[in-house]
Amino acid sequence: LYLCSLRTAHLASMPAKPRALIIGGQFTGTFCARDLKKKFYVTVVDAKEYFEYTPGVLRAYVKPCHLDALTFTLQPVLERSMGVKFIWGEVKSLNGAEKYAEIKPIFASTTDKVGFDYCVICSGCNFGPFKPMGESLWFPTVHEEARKI
Repeated sequence: LYLCSLRTAHLASMPAKPRALIIGGQFTGTFCARDLKKKFYVTVVDAKEYFEYTPGVLRAYVKPCHLDALTFTLQPVLERSMGVKFIWGEVKSLNGAEKYAEIKPIFASTTDKVGFDYCVICSGCNFGPFKPMGESLWFPTVHEEARKI
């Protein structure tokens, strides 16, 4: 009992780590999560459930079995291997003054507020001259607002 109370007192006296929210789980987001996890409670949000090494995708068209070497599911890698939280969802709004993001999980109809102390935006870019939202020609539309158009 005495040892448990010493451990509890020690943990209570340790300063809490700040919270880091990383928007985007591809190269930069994953590297940021790995580097920040030592000093922050890290949450990664991505609208895709998988990582994709895009430059190698053309090879997968001619050799479909190569796709497994180019992709992996984010949740097991981020949560089990790296020890950070992963949310498969879309950031609907970001409030920097009050330090929270409204996130809509992919299969939910409502949004959740996720607080943060620091936010890193690693969402990359989408381009495409033929779409008003700028989606690329080969990237599936995962964002809810872009699907409406």
